[in-house]
Amino acid sequence: MCQFVRKRGDGTTIRIESTCAPFQVGEREFQLVTVRDVTVRERRRMVRDGHRRFRVIFDGAPMGIIQCDLQGSVLESNPAVERMLGYARADLRGKNVHEFIHPEAVADGARLFEELVEGKRESYELEARYIGQPSVSGWVRLTVSLVRGVDGRPQFAIGMTEEITERKRAEQRLREAQKMEVVGRLVSGVAHDFNNLLTGIMLYCDLLRAGLERGSRLMHHAEEIRMAGEQGGALIQQLLAVSRQQTVEPRILSLNDIILNTRNLLSRLLGEKYELATQLKRDLGNVRMDPAQVQQVLFNLVLNARDAMPQGGTIQVETGHGEIEPEEAADKKEIPAVFLLVKDNGCGMSAETRAHLFEPFFTTKTNGRGTGLGLATADNIVSRNEGAIQVERQPGQGTTFTVFLPQVMPPERETMTSRYSPSPAGETILLMEDNQAIREAAQRILTECGYKVIEASSGPEAIAAAHGHAGKIDLVLADIDMPGMRGNEAVRQMCSKRPQLKVLYMSGVEPEVRVPGSEPAVFFKKPFTGCALLEKLREILESKESTKKSEKRKREKS
Repeated sequence: MCQFVRKRGDGTTIRIESTCAPFQVGEREFQLVTVRDVTVRERRRMVRDGHRRFRVIFDGAPMGIIQCDLQGSVLESNPAVERMLGYARADLRGKNVHEFIHPEAVADGARLFEELVEGKRESYELEARYIGQPSVSGWVRLTVSLVRGVDGRPQFAIGMTEEITERKRAEQRLREAQKMEVVGRLVSGVAHDFNNLLTGIMLYCDLLRAGLERGSRLMHHAEEIRMAGEQGGALIQQLLAVSRQQTVEPRILSLNDIILNTRNLLSRLLGEKYELATQLKRDLGNVRMDPAQVQQVLFNLVLNARDAMPQGGTIQVETGHGEIEPEEAADKKEIPAVFLLVKDNGCGMSAETRAHLFEPFFTTKTNGRGTGLGLATADNIVSRNEGAIQVERQPGQGTTFTVFLPQVMPPERETMTSRYSPSPAGETILLMEDNQAIREAAQRILTECGYKVIEASSGPEAIAAAHGHAGKIDLVLADIDMPGMRGNEAVRQMCSKRPQLKVLYMSGVEPEVRVPGSEPAVFFKKPFTGCALLEKLREILESKESTKKSEKRKREKS
């Protein structure tokens, strides 16, 4: 059997199928040739094959495809659309495509579709939220094209749908990150100026206290001013922590103090529908942790409890003593600990939610309520501080989070003195600070304690003073963030001439810089008191390791 194409007399093309069959009559052999016109049959087969291939592509396409009439009613849909919207094919047929677009975008979608049907455009694109079956929603990129017949008239429209929900969430997270970056820069700048102001207040307060009689009424007032300055400094550290401009600085602290200091802020964040009840254990042990991280854990747990009670309710915050079980089975000794408990009387959580609770980006919140439970961060902070989190949940009866942290010995209280301890050797300090109040107050404190002080209000002035000083300079006390030349650049140039210099940087935001010679920089955080400044200076001046590094720089220079 063979097929070939021939032309008729009228010029039309036909497909011919020919078969040959041998037969014999007597002793003679013949061939029976049959010729058939199969043009119509082949056309039908090609149509069936084309339809079959189209169906395979249509059903297997990962992108959703919808065919609709000129009124927007669905004629056909592929499985990708059905999975996205949560409807079966039969349920989709006859529905108007605009029923699945969020009300906020229906007007734009209807206008574009009308322009398409009227011939004002051949296609259009639209990014919009979609709504399918209950609890099914997301974002979709919709590309709609008009299909015309052989006569050029519109016949139907084809819509290509691409699920972009994850991309939209990523864009939202990026926008939030960019906002935090802008806020962080703003807070960092404000913190620098405010820390300078607080440092001046606290240093002059120390000078005032040094001239007052202990136990007097004026001494009490001066101490209250000093405490207010320290609280202002703690507030700045909270702002830096929120804006992620603050480095981790563990210290010995009480969970009760953190809760009491943030109670008012938490109450404002929760709103009137919620009651914040606290039950704090008296004589609670201390923990060693960064205060900002404790606040972050507390905020995450309390705000998570709020979201579990959309109608309002009571959030219980408690502290107490407990124990942490060791991870290794061979070590049977339990670790003394203190705990922070946050309990709500909300909807509770399912077993599935509990299984994914501490996974990054896992969330049960609806759109616009946040990107996650925030518990992955809390779990990471607690784990890094050798603690543990326990979760007790019961659907319909609330959830309890208990954070256990190792207990440490309390710090020794600072001894309040009316006079500063004098310098045993009368070292020379180069004080480089652009803020006049801080510079003058620090100069007076250092001078009263027997130090020789060289003042400089800028980097170039400090370099000139160092190069012009004939004697030894034991230490440079330098502010990092100064206009023009930064403090670390001025120190680098001074150390090129004086490799034995010891350095103490002052900063409110702890930038990442290094002392010349590639060793880590020593920072002194603003705001600070006079006693703390003198103690840090003695620590560096008497440090053997610092002396070794200075000698090493000197040898390398030579």
